[in-house]
Amino acid sequence: MKIGILGGTFDPIHYGHLWFAEYARERFKLDKVFFIPNKIPPHRETPLATSKQRYEMVLLATLSNPCFEVLPIELEREGISYMVDTIRDLSSCFSFDELYLLLGNDAFRDFLKWKEPYKIIEKASIIVGSRGAEDYSYDLKNFIKNFENKIFFLDFPYYPISAKEIRERVKRGLSIKYLVPESVEDYIIKNGIYL
Repeated sequence: MKIGILGGTFDPIHYGHLWFAEYARERFKLDKVFFIPNKIPPHRETPLATSKQRYEMVLLATLSNPCFEVLPIELEREGISYMVDTIRDLSSCFSFDELYLLLGNDAFRDFLKWKEPYKIIEKASIIVGSRGAEDYSYDLKNFIKNFENKIFFLDFPYYPISAKEIRERVKRGLSIKYLVPESVEDYIIKNGIYL
């Protein structure tokens, strides 16, 4: 089986995440995409929604796609969520499967600053959601060259939305319709998140 892994804070999950996951699934013929909300992100601000709320929003958003699955493994772990630990756990559970880490271009740009990036690439290939020619650092260009058989660039139609923008719109009382699935919008409103 070919398994995609999309980690993130998902604060909140939005159509950009879902579109990237579905586009990568189709193009790389992935059997499943695992959405993995993290508890304490090492490279981002602490999420505003609770772990439980973010997990439930991701469940709601992915419910209609049988190829999407939500795994709470990082939420169940104590401390900071490091992708290397998640990849290690998944590769032991799915030892005969091919793992593909789905990364947006901004996350990939910082990939060499992550904890044990070489251990990650050892166990999983990387699919980078790219928006055309990128100006990567010298070290990252060398990394790409050394692992060209494990790093794939997916030029996909960009969905111009960010979780930060969605949170700001909620805070200002503006609509988030068509930015997130209706079930996620209802959940945010019902639970008073981001106000």
